Amino acid sequence: MFRVTAGAIAEPVSLAEVKVHVKIDEEETVEDDLLCRMITAAREYCEKYTGRSLASKTVEYGIDSFHSEISLPYGPVASVESVKYKDSNGNETTMTENTDYLVDTDGGRIILPKGKSWPSFTPYPYTPIKITYTVGTVAPEGCKQAMLLLIGHWYANRESVLVGSISKEIEYATKALLDQYRVRWWD
Repeated sequence: MFRVTAGAIAEPVSLAEVKVHVKIDEEETVEDDLLCRMITAAREYCEKYTGRSLASKTVEYGIDSFHSEISLPYGPVASVESVKYKDSNGNETTMTENTDYLVDTDGGRIILPKGKSWPSFTPYPYTPIKITYTVGTVAPEGCKQAMLLLIGHWYANRESVLVGSISKEIEYATKALLDQYRVRWWD
C-alpha cells in the first residue's frame, strides 16, 4: 500500500513562469485557475513518467512484514517521520530512529543498526507496518522545461482531438527531456 498523505508544498514551476511561457500578461488573472491546474497536472505527469517526486510531499507506505532492509518505493527520500507496527489486538507501536532502525536517504531504504533485529509480533490482519516519510527534491531544469512544454501545448490545444494537424512532436520532446531523470530499476 502506498499513498500520498500531504500534497505538494510548492510546485516546481510558478504561475509567473508559465505566463511568460504561454505569453500571457502577468497582470491578467482570468485564466490563473486553469493554469494552476495545468501546472499540477504537468507535475503529476512528469512524476509518474520519471518515478520521482518533483515537489515535497508526505507519503505513507504499508507492508505486511519486516524484511532485512525495507526499500521505500517512491523518492527521492528526504526523511522518515515514523515507522509503526500494529499487533493482532490493534495495539500500535512507534519505533525510534537511530535506535530501532536507520534511514539511508541516498539509497531510499530503512535498515537495521548493527546487532539489532526487527520486533517479533503477531501482526494485524492487513498492512500492520506503516512507514510515513517525506519525498521531494529541487526539480531539475529538464523536468521544469518538460512541464512548460506540456502546459504550453495544453493551453494552446484545449480539446482532446486536434483536427488538421499532427501533434506528436510535443510528446517526443517532453519524453526526451524526462528520460534522463527516469528511475531505472535495473541500474
